[in-house]
Amino acid sequence: MRGALEIVVWWAVLTATTVVLISTVSPVELLVAVLAAAFAAFAARRMRLAAGGRAKGSRGGARALAALPGSVVRGLGVLVAVMVTEPAGGKVRRVRLRTGTGAGWAGTLLAASPDTCVIDVPRDDEVLVHALSPPGAGAVERAVTRADGTT
Repeated sequence: MRGALEIVVWWAVLTATTVVLISTVSPVELLVAVLAAAFAAFAARRMRLAAGGRAKGSRGGARALAALPGSVVRGLGVLVAVMVTEPAGGKVRRVRLRTGTGAGWAGTLLAASPDTCVIDVPRDDEVLVHALSPPGAGAVERAVTRADGTT
């Protein structure tokens, strides 16, 4: 059951992505998108199983995802302000993640903000970022970092 659900989710995401990227969707293009996404969904599941990958470390995920739109808007404002006032601004720092937070998804959400670039994920509980804003300024960063505020 979980396998079928995973394939359906992959298929839906891949089909939707393809349809969004096509300028004018004709019936033939839609058919090709649906079939290609079906094959890709099966391949994605097989590759995940072969690699032994699984989703883990979801602590703080819902809160970070909810904070993402505001964080992106705030990050864009910070990026514009820094480019006008101090183009060479920014610091490289280590962000220590909360226990139970997956570095993969946390790094992806942190990188979605225009003022933050994830450089490396050296360990499962740490992400190396280049950020234009001070530590803990973004809502996504506050949602995924340790409660003691260590960075």
